[in-house]
Amino acid sequence: MTSFSKRLLGIWQPYAQKSSHLIGNLHARIESYVLDDEPILSSVVDDITPNCYVASPYSMIVSYAKDEIPKVASKAQRVFSRMLIALLSALLKRGKIDTIQSLNNYMLSTNFFNDAWEEKVDLKALRQQAIQRYPKHALLIRSLNETQNPLLMQTLHNEHWLALVSRHVYIFNDWQKCRKSRNFQIDQKLLASSRFVFVAPSLDDSHAFDEAKRLYNALYLEKYSIHNVHFTADYLHALVKENLLHLRLLRDNENGAYVGVVGLMGESGVITVPIVGYDRMYPQTDALYRRLIVYALCYAMRHDYLLNLSSGAPLFKTLRGAKPTLEYMYVYVSHLPWHQRAVWKILSLISVYFYGPLLKRFKL
Repeated sequence: MTSFSKRLLGIWQPYAQKSSHLIGNLHARIESYVLDDEPILSSVVDDITPNCYVASPYSMIVSYAKDEIPKVASKAQRVFSRMLIALLSALLKRGKIDTIQSLNNYMLSTNFFNDAWEEKVDLKALRQQAIQRYPKHALLIRSLNETQNPLLMQTLHNEHWLALVSRHVYIFNDWQKCRKSRNFQIDQKLLASSRFVFVAPSLDDSHAFDEAKRLYNALYLEKYSIHNVHFTADYLHALVKENLLHLRLLRDNENGAYVGVVGLMGESGVITVPIVGYDRMYPQTDALYRRLIVYALCYAMRHDYLLNLSSGAPLFKTLRGAKPTLEYMYVYVSHLPWHQRAVWKILSLISVYFYGPLLKRFKL
């Protein structure tokens, strides 16, 4: 079977210079490098512009933070937060933080890596190729954690990449623990419902993919942040057609409406859930979110995959057996001017020695 990266590259190649056709808020060039006959997808951004955080560290750090300010209860803290973000924004612009190449970038909230990345990928050769093509760009690798990528993280450290803490993610790799969880046992009963049922979209049914997009947007864009990934219906369709995305819609049999969506992607025994969404007009008693997550848990459990359930809802996930772990991104900047290196070094120190311990202390 053709590898995940080759099939994904096949989707992206026609849109390498017009990425917004597949992800509406992504403004990047899609490149690829070849190592051992395997393409390594990369996104390239030249400067700070409105962009999706999967290709833009500025959007991830500054734009996302701005979205969170209205949630702060204290007016004084909101004012202080805006001042702090303004100072940080100026620092990041000075450091040209969005002059960047993101390697192995699948343009998902949580990237994953095939087995070769732990032992076989020649990082030095990849780095040399990338710098030769874009000598003024920093190199970035996202979505690493010590549970899934310990050898790769050690290799990056040894080769002088800087570590930056990005967030907490929640890993399911002990299915016996999950099965014993009372919350999971209760949730599992939801799958026996005759009212809410999961259905696979037909490739001929464009309405189903429009609904999948609408339901995802209702949660990730309208409730959480406009800077999350704007999947287009065309992209969802292409991913399903290439068997890269396991997509299921939740249908309400009382009225025939689609009320939820869940989509799973992965390789090398690891799976993530980049697509989750539901109709927020339904009451909480209908447990739409719980239905979607238990479907993902059961799917991963049935295939004995490691499930990276990304960030958010920490109590919900840990009560069902998830293990919290810090997620990192690594950046290589040794080839850049000193002032850019200095900005990345400051960010690394702040994230590792302040932000990371803060996440652990408050279980964020």
